[in-house]
Amino acid sequence: MDDRFMGCDCGDTGSCSSSDCLCVRLSLGVSYTPSGKLATSLTSPHQKPVLECHSECSCKSNICTNRMLSRKTKHNLQVFDTGNRGLGLMTKTDICKGEFVCEYLGELISADAAKARLESMTPDAPQTAGNTSSSSMNYLITVNEYFTSGSSRWCIDARRFGNIARFINHSCQPNLVSLVCRAGCDVPRVALFACRDIAAGEELSFSYASPDSVLSTKPCLCGAKDCKLFLPFDVT
Repeated sequence: MDDRFMGCDCGDTGSCSSSDCLCVRLSLGVSYTPSGKLATSLTSPHQKPVLECHSECSCKSNICTNRMLSRKTKHNLQVFDTGNRGLGLMTKTDICKGEFVCEYLGELISADAAKARLESMTPDAPQTAGNTSSSSMNYLITVNEYFTSGSSRWCIDARRFGNIARFINHSCQPNLVSLVCRAGCDVPRVALFACRDIAAGEELSFSYASPDSVLSTKPCLCGAKDCKLFLPFDVT
């Protein structure tokens, strides 16, 4: 699964924002605008591949517009206590629609392994700053990809190791969208982008639902106008 991809030979030409770039061609088109924002076409339910430039490419990382995962977020993100929903993540800076916010990091595991981990979890315990990796915390997200030849499903578990993204709560009306991206190899990675302008001080959220999700028995407390009342759950 971790076979390396060929790199582009764009050098310092700036061609990584056009079809002259091998990575752009493999992505079936430009993924990011010259200003570094998500191409609007990627908000479609039918997502095209996103293959970023990587260490095998000759392009300059400081000027390449086809690299997001290798860069640190430029936004000031802060964990905070939401009150009734445990910990959450807010932005301390304004974020424009289409901007990269952060990657959801964690262990990439199979759906079967994820199911076994869920079954071994203890009943819910309060989520606090000192209790973010206990056996009661669920930081699993499902990665579904659909191809003409079939589909694949993996899960990312941020409980044992991850980054600040694991504190992002679900919302039925989220301000972030998750996209599967790859950089240099076939390992899927989940990048989070703003799907609307987000003001400083707002809580960040994305939808935990997948095409195969059903509503669980756990109440959803997102407070959105179109809240489904219960959190989504992937039964498979």
